[in-house]
Amino acid sequence: MTDKKSTPKRLATPPATPISRPVASRARSQRSIANDTLILNAALQVANQSGLEALSLSLVATHARLTTGALYSRYEDNDDLQASLYLDRIESPFFEFLDTALQAFLTGEDNTALNNLLESGSVIPPEIILGLEALIISHRNGALEEVVTPIMNQWLARWGLVSESTDIDIARVTVALGTILGILLHKFAEIEFVNWQLPIFGLSRAVHDAKPSTTPLPEFEFIDFHATSVNEIRNVLAMAAAEIIGKIGYSSATVSRIARRSNLSTGTIYNTYESKEDLLVDALSMLLHLNRQETLDHETQGLESNNLVDGFSAQFSVGLLASRHKWQRFRHESFLAARINPRVRGVIAQVHAAEIATARKTFPDGKFPLEILDGIVIGGQALSLGYTLILDSCEQSRRGDYLGITEAIADIANSF
Repeated sequence: MTDKKSTPKRLATPPATPISRPVASRARSQRSIANDTLILNAALQVANQSGLEALSLSLVATHARLTTGALYSRYEDNDDLQASLYLDRIESPFFEFLDTALQAFLTGEDNTALNNLLESGSVIPPEIILGLEALIISHRNGALEEVVTPIMNQWLARWGLVSESTDIDIARVTVALGTILGILLHKFAEIEFVNWQLPIFGLSRAVHDAKPSTTPLPEFEFIDFHATSVNEIRNVLAMAAAEIIGKIGYSSATVSRIARRSNLSTGTIYNTYESKEDLLVDALSMLLHLNRQETLDHETQGLESNNLVDGFSAQFSVGLLASRHKWQRFRHESFLAARINPRVRGVIAQVHAAEIATARKTFPDGKFPLEILDGIVIGGQALSLGYTLILDSCEQSRRGDYLGITEAIADIANSF
């Protein structure tokens, strides 16, 4: 796709000032103000430990050692509490972090903000964790959607995801931000990769060096996404569970709802699985393996044929498919669940370890140094996670010139 506009190497830094909102003022006692802080501190702690959707007025009152009346005098319901926590405690530090990390990524500067989070044993601040969590669940949580979506859209517009921007600049911002968000989601699953700096450096350089392409993304034949075990009941249940998880989240998925979606009885489900957790974990394992194997197959074909552009562009193409939209949400929800659920973390760790092992087995002759091969795989994992999350949040991102980015990535990979 030819881009008629100029393509600046660096976008202007948008202001980091949080979006202003009118604030009602009234005289209040010092004790009342102190209780505000106490409540929000307790809410932040509960949300960090159990997730934003676990917040309730009664639970926060218990943690804050206040009466439920003290909370009901401030918040109408649990949704109001979630929205207030986001606006008062999460929004500003989350976007300040993204501003710093994204600016460094786009300019090739030392990404201190991101690197600090990737150090072994580092703890991600709860405001950053919950900012990303809010972005994911805002697609299905009306109360959060009302506050998160307008703020996110305004922030993305400040970074150039607007109709006036060139296609290549749209792609630059989307890929840079997608990589950052994807790496954070990897941390949700506690996936340790000792050399994150390699894919960060490679993708940052590609974003910086990318030039407008002259052709559209290559077309690929993507198979229908479907579980493929020898047990058809498992396949049907896995597909139904994935669809429900993508719609309402992992913890809210119920056996009865999965039964209705699969046209199977709850008795059949419990004859196949001992518990809901066993069913959901099995569905995650089957479908996440299938999802990553598909991308790896295309990357492998590109590596084997020395056509890295085709190999790398597959994940951009599949991300744009409308038919894969619900599966992308399922994958995001799986990583979100991994933050709280150790069994889900274990499944995701197995999937990613298997992908790296398969890639190494495919190229045993030293065609690529192992650290480069691992960097390609882990970078692709992170990018595909975050990239599809942005596609889900911003329509402008869908017109990005991702072939231009892919060509730059291929040039860098070929230089090693």
